[in-house]
Amino acid sequence: MISMEEFTVIHVLKRQGYSIRAIARITGIDRRTITKGLKEAELQPIVRTNKKISKLERYKQFIINWINKSESRIPSTVILEEIKQYGYVGSLRILQEFLTKEYAKRTKPDQVIRFETAPGYQAQVDWTTVRAGRNAIYAFAITLGYSRASFVWFTDNMSSSTLINCHHRAFAYFGGVPKTILYDNMKTVVEQRNAYGYNLHKFHRELLDLSKTQGFNIKLCQPYRAKTKGKIERFNSYLKSNFYRPLVAKFVDTPIVITVELLNSHILNWLNKANNRIHGTTGKIPNELLSDEVQYLSTYVKPLELTKLTDSKKDKSLSTLPVIAIQQPALTVYDGLVD
Repeated sequence: MISMEEFTVIHVLKRQGYSIRAIARITGIDRRTITKGLKEAELQPIVRTNKKISKLERYKQFIINWINKSESRIPSTVILEEIKQYGYVGSLRILQEFLTKEYAKRTKPDQVIRFETAPGYQAQVDWTTVRAGRNAIYAFAITLGYSRASFVWFTDNMSSSTLINCHHRAFAYFGGVPKTILYDNMKTVVEQRNAYGYNLHKFHRELLDLSKTQGFNIKLCQPYRAKTKGKIERFNSYLKSNFYRPLVAKFVDTPIVITVELLNSHILNWLNKANNRIHGTTGKIPNELLSDEVQYLSTYVKPLELTKLTDSKKDKSLSTLPVIAIQQPALTVYDGLVD
């Protein structure tokens, strides 16, 4: 392509009577280019017809429809895994560049305080609401402080009995019990702070009995400082953005109803993936660290028979816990818990 200056020169030389051969000799421009330029009244830009089509092109509308169904940002890695199932062979970078243009707003990461603990020393527990309202759904989540291995179970209530049953599931999943568990100041954990003196709290009877049976210490966050449980707070955010929201968006135009049972039927497979990813803080794989941490966990004392839930609002899926013999922390064996 010739420049505007060259275009002007060849036209001026032509008007002065120079031949195309002479113009080519004077300007050094190819005669075919000169001939083409003289036929044009104005310089025309080159239109490239062989533009390479992006590998992502055929998936863009699908991605847009999916992310539009979620109020929060769906991670690019989750979308990548989904479109790969439909034949996408491009890179994550191409997808991320596209998503950057599509998202007008960004989800700010939770500001949490993190501190490191020795293997087997501490776990952090929390309830998080994944769906509020009349048919609320809650997630019991627990993260081991050293390995960052996590466990989740969904329920329709946060009662004391449900809390205890969730602990049993978690201990069975990890293959042991940490020495200390950190909680918020929820009523199913503590009935009265400092009841017997400074830092001598009156704990809820059911949880206190569990702690004595399983050999762990109950530790409370300072009031109004739940963010001191940074590891579990961060995991809860990860759980919602990488598991719950993508699943809801996937089923939003289908007759499938999001229930506790549906979420629990998917969660163990997702946990295997989550616990086998490279953790953003440690830079290591939680399951690999868990294989070292498990030797520092106390032995899980499996009850002969778990208390059956009788309250009409209790989670029926927790009324009977399957008996599992824990020989090693091979987390994939727990896929068998889901029919």
